[in-house]
Amino acid sequence: MVNEVYITDPGTRIMARKGSIVIMSRDGNKQVLPPNVEEIIVATSRASITSKAIRMLSMKGINLVFLNSFGDPVALMLPPVINKTVMIRIKQYELFLNNELRLELARRLIACKIENQARLVRYFAKSRRESSLNDIAYSLSSFATQLMSIEIKRLNSEIIEGIEAQAANKYWDVVVSLLPTWLGFHGRNPEGTDLMNLALNYGYGILYSTMERYLIMAGLDPYLGVLHTIKSGKPSLVFDIVEVFRPIAVDKALIIEIDNTKLSIFNGFLDYDSRRAIARIILNNLNRDYINPRTSRKSPLTEIMKHETWYLASIIRDGNVNDYECFTWVF
Repeated sequence: MVNEVYITDPGTRIMARKGSIVIMSRDGNKQVLPPNVEEIIVATSRASITSKAIRMLSMKGINLVFLNSFGDPVALMLPPVINKTVMIRIKQYELFLNNELRLELARRLIACKIENQARLVRYFAKSRRESSLNDIAYSLSSFATQLMSIEIKRLNSEIIEGIEAQAANKYWDVVVSLLPTWLGFHGRNPEGTDLMNLALNYGYGILYSTMERYLIMAGLDPYLGVLHTIKSGKPSLVFDIVEVFRPIAVDKALIIEIDNTKLSIFNGFLDYDSRRAIARIILNNLNRDYINPRTSRKSPLTEIMKHETWYLASIIRDGNVNDYECFTWVF
């Protein structure tokens, strides 16, 4: 389980005192950081941290993440020494230059994403006794099968993205039907200003920061992906691999809990209390036990994500992309 401290209150100060990290709220309440914390996530622009606290966090191996109002990570502080061989990154760069291997890995990631979308629809068909959803789940799974059946020499990024988009249209139509109408959600739109789209954006931001840290720890370059556009400052590999986890880590949790969560919008963004509520939902889900299909054992979803990056690093290092089987949800 990953233990995280989430800071959303304006005026919070993070300081070092007598060998400990102290978090002081605006009203003077103090919290000493527990020894098992692995990450501090700062989700307000009005928090402060001393340089001594930054040095102490680094020495203790505690990560520091800053999120913007959309929930996207804008800064990530990690200890300067990552104990992984440079050979993994050399192999990753070689993979990117090999068009067939790059596309093979890309389609496997997207096929897993679509399959997890199908399994989530199947889950709600069972939990909400909506048997008609099973047909949609089957249709989604067929998109994943179609993508994996294309001869690699005939495959390109446009085909992968086209199949992904077709599946997404069906999937989000189902999500619309599962949510209360008062949310005003009519489909996935990253630029949307309704509560659900804002909540999804914020949840994905938390997922991005978690995955970027694990990729770096595994020795991979988070900025060199296989499908998302390569752009300076854009963690393309993060966006690639989180595709697999979006349906289970974020979508599932929000669909289940958002109807009973008080959310408000201020100046086009979720207010601080709403961000705290979304963070609680997502972090609780990330720390919930799921079955790891490789071991058939239950472990927190964060641990599965961490092991997924290690497994991906080993696949890239050994050049066995055709053997890669990414995480699919078992419920």
